[in-house]
Amino acid sequence: MIHRPLFETSGKGFKFFTFVFLLLFGLVAGMVSGTAVIAIFYGSDIDILTNIEAARIMQIATQLGLFVIPPIGFALLFFSQPFTGLGFVRNKSLRLWLAALLLMIVSLPLVHQLASWNAQLKLPQFLAGLENWMQDKEASAERLTRLFLEVNNLSGLIINLMMIALIPSIGEELVFRSVLQPLFVKLFRNIHLGILFGALVFSVMHFQFYGLLPRFVLGVFLGYLFYWSGSIWIPVAMHLFNNGMAVMAFFLHHNEFTDIPMEDFGATGSGFLVFLSLLMSGFLLMLAFRWRKIEQTE
Repeated sequence: MIHRPLFETSGKGFKFFTFVFLLLFGLVAGMVSGTAVIAIFYGSDIDILTNIEAARIMQIATQLGLFVIPPIGFALLFFSQPFTGLGFVRNKSLRLWLAALLLMIVSLPLVHQLASWNAQLKLPQFLAGLENWMQDKEASAERLTRLFLEVNNLSGLIINLMMIALIPSIGEELVFRSVLQPLFVKLFRNIHLGILFGALVFSVMHFQFYGLLPRFVLGVFLGYLFYWSGSIWIPVAMHLFNNGMAVMAFFLHHNEFTDIPMEDFGATGSGFLVFLSLLMSGFLLMLAFRWRKIEQTE
């Protein structure tokens, strides 16, 4: 059966505002659904910041509503081949896969150094109100994250890997790489500006401003690998690997299997190692670009 999209020939402006509407609708639908499920099982007066089961339900419902449903709806409205349009295609280049996953490992010291610099952010006095709001958002996000991560059994770890690694890696890549990045590329009429702006939006939309810089750099990595590979599976795997490492690092330290806290995993006090991480990251990006070009000519 041939799928005939309702708005296949629409312009980029209409596509963008339609997608924003779908995101808002998905967010509201996810929150309403999560609230309804929580009310059914736990009552309407439950505090999701102290009840981990209720918090998990709301988190998963919100993620599905905001990050998974809107891009699928967008693809059905605008693409004659919805899943292909979202980038669900195979890339058989093992070299590209290897470069992408190695990039997530070798860039760890660089990313941690960027996070350290970002954490020292201090706004001018006239922006004190904004700075207080940013700090409140950061503290709230940290409390919720710790509520999820502080588990001591295998079932809790599996749920966290699904909720913090798997669902976000698929959903966020669909939103920011499959849909928004191509729209930004068309808007700016420049591939690099589109990828950079998409990475910036990706970082800002997490509303954790003391991690803005490292998340932006990771967004750039994900954006270029999606563009070079043509497959959403590669940035999904990179995102999953990154988030999964963080979940595992926290679990192992929290349960005293290791002395390395999640915040210090991959960090180094050596400026030389940070510089080496920068060089190796650049080298892997160069290889990924070169191998993509080779794949196009083979």
